[in-house]
Amino acid sequence: MSSSRFRAAFDENLAHTNADHPDPAFRGRTYAIPFARVWAAIVEIASNKLKGWTVTEADEDLGILRAECKVTFSKKLDDVEIRLSLDENALTRVDMSSASREEGGSLGRNNRRIRKFFPLLDKKIEAGPGKILDPRVPLAGMVIVLAGALAGCDPGEPPPPEPTVEEADTSAAVRNFEARSYERHIVFLTVGGDSTLLVPLSFSARTQPEGVSREIRGWLARSETWDPFFSEQWDGPPNSAPWRILPRGSVRLIVGQGDALETILFQEGGRSLEMSLGELLAEWSGQQAQTYRVHEASLTLSDQTVEGYLLDLTRAWATGDGPPGDWGILVSGDSLHAVIEDLRPDLGPEGGAFTVRARVSFLDRQWQGVQLIWSEVRSFEAARRNVPLGWEIQSPEESLSGTLVSTSPFLEALEGEGPMLPVVGLFQVSGTFILDGDEYPVYGFIRHTQR
Repeated sequence: MSSSRFRAAFDENLAHTNADHPDPAFRGRTYAIPFARVWAAIVEIASNKLKGWTVTEADEDLGILRAECKVTFSKKLDDVEIRLSLDENALTRVDMSSASREEGGSLGRNNRRIRKFFPLLDKKIEAGPGKILDPRVPLAGMVIVLAGALAGCDPGEPPPPEPTVEEADTSAAVRNFEARSYERHIVFLTVGGDSTLLVPLSFSARTQPEGVSREIRGWLARSETWDPFFSEQWDGPPNSAPWRILPRGSVRLIVGQGDALETILFQEGGRSLEMSLGELLAEWSGQQAQTYRVHEASLTLSDQTVEGYLLDLTRAWATGDGPPGDWGILVSGDSLHAVIEDLRPDLGPEGGAFTVRARVSFLDRQWQGVQLIWSEVRSFEAARRNVPLGWEIQSPEESLSGTLVSTSPFLEALEGEGPMLPVVGLFQVSGTFILDGDEYPVYGFIRHTQR
């Protein structure tokens, strides 16, 4: 540090972060971590981990925390403000300022406070490699950095997708435009007696030079009968946040800070449906910008309410690269909640690129390179393809195995070229997970695609 900057640090009574600050310690943070998790960590640190801090305001909706900080061996007070927001790429942005109330210099006290706070926050939220992004680097550059950071985890997987913002409608933007696709899947499931009740909802968006194409679809599966109760497609203008889910027609949403989904409402004629999210049971982030959240939840159909579990899954990819593959949720009462996703669908039915993330008796577990081998198939003539009806689970670690069977499928052939058409399959499933020798009877849902 130059002598002039050194003197300024001691003479000034205000310090704050800025994404373009020449000192990395004062650039704040841009996290690839959900807003709610970062906010909870900041409140905990400010309330309980820092001596002399007294929180005077904590407004999650505004993303602002303010605190008074007592100066050691003095009656002086400093004021701290921490600001959280979602930036234009839906990443969690954290900035901080610290100001002394008295006139004159703070002898570097405010600078030291900022330098101390962010490493504490990084540790609290486990912000390891690939989770702290440089706000000065364009997103394309970030993807290269992230790909290098993640290469040691699984060099066979593609780099994480690049969240982006549509460019202005200029000739240069059109030439450089890369379409991107975003999905958010909501699945409610419960089981009573021998029957499973499922309500999958899918929100998708695809960016184009002229705007965003969106789709919402909803299904209700009960007593082995599938009812596709809602389908809506529309085109909208260019949008700086195409990943945000939007209501349409008979579907209404109650969404909190950071796209935290609270309630989904459907009302059409005499039919009504309401899904309400309860306690968050598990949350994971994937290497390709996916997020998975498993909640306790309730579903009200007309005037009947049942309790169950809900998966909230988000993912994104460059449209030219093609999407990741099959995914699903499996539940065994309160003992096990698992999310599965195939990150290499090009490997086919014998592929071994499933990731399994599970909360087992309140402990997080994860397996990579898991195979879900098709143990039973049927011909789906509408698409001239075979589709799975049973799966055998094999893990290279031999700590995870099991079997799954479809108890009720919904199959749909999509438009396409060539003799074989794309397929979307929705499956109610049941079976057995064997973890470290312990057997768990599971039920759940798998979404299967062939393109």
